[in-house]
Amino acid sequence: ESLNAGCHADLSRWDKLFISLEDSHMKQNMLLESVRQCCGGMVSAKAQVEKLLKSALQQYMASLGSSCRAQAEQADLRLHDSMVELRREEADRERRINATLKRMLHSGQEENARLKRLEESLASLTAESQPTPRPGGWGTSGMKPLLSDLKGMTSPSDVDAVKGSLVAIATELQKVHLQLSEMMDQAGTLSNNQGDT
Repeated sequence: ESLNAGCHADLSRWDKLFISLEDSHMKQNMLLESVRQCCGGMVSAKAQVEKLLKSALQQYMASLGSSCRAQAEQADLRLHDSMVELRREEADRERRINATLKRMLHSGQEENARLKRLEESLASLTAESQPTPRPGGWGTSGMKPLLSDLKGMTSPSDVDAVKGSLVAIATELQKVHLQLSEMMDQAGTLSNNQGDT
């Protein structure tokens, strides 16, 4: 009986040991399964994060590209509008210059006609007052003979009329000279602007 009791005690000790080993092995399997699940979850989470990042990056690149294209189109439009406005201003300036030049040409033609008429009237007056021919021209060599002709005229009213005409012509010539100077300055400015563009 004592032998049976000892065997029974040994068996129950081994049974406990095997049960403990089985429990340990079961826990180990459970831990391994939990680790595998965690690893699988991490892989899935990593894939989802990469997918989200890729989608967000694609959206950002598309938005950035469209924004850059819109800004480039706006810049091109502003540049085109500026060029059109600049051409319009240049055309207006050129029209004003041409109109001023035409007015100046017309004024010069009128002054030439007035000078011609004045020369003809002076020639007729000097021919009536004295037979000596007067040197022609309106330069420095012709002014003194003209003044001597004016002094030699007998009619004071004719002399006053000629002097008034000369003063008016000199005034008009000064205006034409000023206009020509302004037009030359404007033409130089326009040429510089066209050279810069």
